[in-house]
Amino acid sequence: MRTASLAGLTALALAGGTSLATAAPAQAADGTLYVRQLSSACSDTGPGTLAQPFCSIRPAAAKVTAGQTVDIGVGTYPERVTIASSGTPDSPIHVQGSTTNGTVTLSGATAGVVIDGQHDITISNLRVEGASSEPGLDLRASSAITTSGVNVLMATGASTPAVRLSAVTASFLKQSTVAAPTAVAGLTMDAATRGVTVVNSIVASSLKYDSVANSQGIQVHGSANTIINSQVSGFTGTAIAIEPGAADNVVVNNVINSGAGLGIRNSGATGTAITNNTVQSRCLDGIRVDGNSTRVSVQNNVLRMNGYFGRTNCDPSATGGLELGVYGDAVKDTVVDYNNAYHGTDPAPVMYAWNTPLTMDQFRTASGQATHDLNTGAVTDNYDSANSAAPGYQATDRLGAARGDDPTVPNTGAGPVTYADRGSTEYIRPPGAAFTVGLDLGTSTVKLDASASKPGFVPISEYQFDFGDGTLVTQATPVASHRYTSTGTYTVSVKVSGSDGRSSTGTQSVTVARRTGTIALLAMSGLRYVGAATADSRLIADQAAPGASTQFDLADIGTGRVALFSRATGRYVTSSSSLIPNGTSVDTTGWFRLLVNTDGTISLRALGDTYLSAPSTTAPLTATATTIGAREKFYRVNVADANRSVKAGANSRYVTAESGGARPLIANRTSVGAWERFDLVDLGNGRIAVFARANNRFVCADGTGTKPLIANRLSAGAWETFTLVRNTDGTVSLKAAVNNRYVTADSAGAKPLIANRTAIGPWEKFTLGG
Repeated sequence: MRTASLAGLTALALAGGTSLATAAPAQAADGTLYVRQLSSACSDTGPGTLAQPFCSIRPAAAKVTAGQTVDIGVGTYPERVTIASSGTPDSPIHVQGSTTNGTVTLSGATAGVVIDGQHDITISNLRVEGASSEPGLDLRASSAITTSGVNVLMATGASTPAVRLSAVTASFLKQSTVAAPTAVAGLTMDAATRGVTVVNSIVASSLKYDSVANSQGIQVHGSANTIINSQVSGFTGTAIAIEPGAADNVVVNNVINSGAGLGIRNSGATGTAITNNTVQSRCLDGIRVDGNSTRVSVQNNVLRMNGYFGRTNCDPSATGGLELGVYGDAVKDTVVDYNNAYHGTDPAPVMYAWNTPLTMDQFRTASGQATHDLNTGAVTDNYDSANSAAPGYQATDRLGAARGDDPTVPNTGAGPVTYADRGSTEYIRPPGAAFTVGLDLGTSTVKLDASASKPGFVPISEYQFDFGDGTLVTQATPVASHRYTSTGTYTVSVKVSGSDGRSSTGTQSVTVARRTGTIALLAMSGLRYVGAATADSRLIADQAAPGASTQFDLADIGTGRVALFSRATGRYVTSSSSLIPNGTSVDTTGWFRLLVNTDGTISLRALGDTYLSAPSTTAPLTATATTIGAREKFYRVNVADANRSVKAGANSRYVTAESGGARPLIANRTSVGAWERFDLVDLGNGRIAVFARANNRFVCADGTGTKPLIANRLSAGAWETFTLVRNTDGTVSLKAAVNNRYVTADSAGAKPLIANRTAIGPWEKFTLGG
């Protein structure tokens, strides 16, 4: 049974994302021995056909010969299986899990697979779980062995390595996961093991420090072995350890992640190539070369934040961890160059060692090495800057991507390929999708503009627009528009593709709503209009006139709610701590209920029963007020009724708020200036207030209409309320609410306007201009 601790290791191991092999080699039906634990017809003494398969694996493993396949069905097998025969190079033996509908698991304290003294065998798609006294995979004195997708998860307290190779030659371990408790090694290769490649695999243990254990992730005693394109995390000793006496091993394109011990250690081994690895967040040194090591090359590696930094998983007594250290006789001929090491924000950190901890500059002086090493931590500095002549260098990265020349980055590398990247991953920049959304609520049209998208290594050759309602547009140009037939919120996306087949996709949400009107909001608190010039600006009631930045569409989003759509930014207003017109879609932060107050003003109630408030002409609007006061009241001005001129029919002169509003209104001007501009405020039910632009005051029928009209009031009450009468000849007339009398340009316009007429005649007619 798998313990909770082992389950945690499994999750850790699988986090690396390496794909496990699922495809099995095809075999002729007469060359296959079948194992089907769940079959009612199974028998361990039968022929091993599909009609009468074996119940367990051992009989099939004992019977299989060169060229045959053992096909194991889904199930849990409490077995330790020994493959007792060999294949040939042309007719290998295949032992494979048939994992179409589940997993083939060997389970128990002694569970595992043993190959002793055999050759030309392939094992794939098996899981070994819970072994504690024997390795889950035990290969001895064998050659030409290939394992693929063989995943070993040891039990807590296991006293043996998860995978053990003894005198194994010319073999491959690939696409596998090894999860081991802290006290054991993940994978060991003894001194007689030679020519083994560990590729595309994950080896993991607990990340935490254990004062008793000194576990190794991958431990190499033999020679001419390769650890490539793999990931190792955890282990209190060393993630990858190349031990004394080993020679000519290659550690390349690996990722070494968090753990209590060292990252990569070469201790007394000869001719090791440590190349293009990424080592990060180890408690001790990222890379350490020590003892009587000779001819070691450490190049093109990326090291980041290794060494003790007070992490909870580290030995609390540990100090002095570095990014890269060379010690003992290893200083004689170790080559260090083209690495990028980052050890924190200190501009000159002590992060290298040449027997003594040093800064990078001191290391260069002491060693004559690291001429091209960097101390930036910037991923972009790794691009096109590695040494392709370094021992162990690969033409592809850990994911199999070929080296790519970024046309925007200078080639500063060395060797035959001057554009290879440092670290385990070659960055092949795909195109970057970026687009803006243009909304027109009047026509229910959305325009997607992907002109800001960035090309990858090659130009963008295709744009695919998905408008979220089933409409797809594919074209070579970056702008496309679409008219929606239904309102709602849609997910729109743009996929940009280069001629090299690489692509990226950007996605946004867009709300298409019905526009019910376009208004400006005049705050009662300061008699200034609410506006925001850009999508990054907060709404503030600081505008003296209802210009472009103050115009908002009222968008019907259903259930009695509205949204405010800024005409200036083409975005919806969202309300959190403050209001910003930056939303392409409407969610709960942009929902409002429009309330009409008894005085004709309006208030906007956000979700949560809080109200929009204009604290002052300098402070941003908020949506936090719990009651309605003056700050929460706004006068509504329909944009079509803003900035109007008024021409009197009595004399064809324009009405002016004389002397900047200090004197009564009078129709005596032949042209329109600032004093002749008025905003008609919608108070509902056909009632309006007249707001003079000359001084930002409301026009009043003073003295209950017995005195001339004058623009001198800070709010619109009964004396400042009028009914707008639209006459059949296209003119308008104003009836004062305070006395139900019509406004007249008295004495054919020679006297100020006054509300004292009971009927409409020529002097009581006016023409509204734009």
